[in-house]
Amino acid sequence: MVSSSPQSATETPSSARKISALASGDLLMLLTFVIIGRISHGMTSDWLVNVLRIATPFVLGWVIAALLFSAYRPWLWRRPTDFLVRSAAAWFLGNGLAFLLRYFVMQDRITLPFALTSIAFTGLFLLAWRIAFLVWQTQTERRMRA
Repeated sequence: MVSSSPQSATETPSSARKISALASGDLLMLLTFVIIGRISHGMTSDWLVNVLRIATPFVLGWVIAALLFSAYRPWLWRRPTDFLVRSAAAWFLGNGLAFLLRYFVMQDRITLPFALTSIAFTGLFLLAWRIAFLVWQTQTERRMRA
């Protein structure tokens, strides 16, 4: 587990709202990945049940990995490289955990094309969102200081 910074003790209500926005965006990106995947394969039956079944291991894997890598610490917003490294590490480990959950808990077979596509597209969605969030946060802090 990656240790947190002593700066993390300075969380404010504003930080809590931003963390909630960041986490909500992460969840939305993972759901978008699943929904686009289902649509691209022409899978429209049992829509809600299947989206939740497919998304659950990815969401759980991401949450566990993001917590292990402290990817939701507000002080990271002032250290973009650390924020992005922790985000990328959580994305990669999160996918590994998702595959383990799918295989051992849900008894789903993991094929190489599925694994590679999942890694690529969860990375695209999650990391693009987190970069956009980081840019927004950086701009907000600059405006507040000006």
